[in-house]
Amino acid sequence: MKAYMRRRLKPDEILEKIGQLEAGGQREEAQRLAAAYMAYEEEGEVPFYVEEEVPLEVARRMLSKQVRELISYIKRYEGKSISELAKELGRSPSNVHVDVGFLSRYNVVYTERQGRRVVPHLLAEELRVEL
Repeated sequence: MKAYMRRRLKPDEILEKIGQLEAGGQREEAQRLAAAYMAYEEEGEVPFYVEEEVPLEVARRMLSKQVRELISYIKRYEGKSISELAKELGRSPSNVHVDVGFLSRYNVVYTERQGRRVVPHLLAEELRVEL
């Protein structure tokens, strides 16, 4: 069995990739990614996706009830901090922080610091398991 995740690129990944493409002489692809980055800056959306294999243990944890519920709340309540999500979920902020850290490590979300607030943003669009 294998698991795959389709996700948006993080803003810093786009900048890194643009540099790699320019250094490799692939200007058209670099320009396309630069346009994607500008869309992020203007609209907050990154229209560039990658598909990556995910370790089965990671996919299994992503499919646990608590993590599924957290992902759903992050999607539904875009812009809420970890503390606000914890309150909505009826969980402790430290437990939600641990789960967000796990999701961040595997690029399911990325976190943005807004003063003292830490806000997770969903990157993952799809998780697929193949036999």
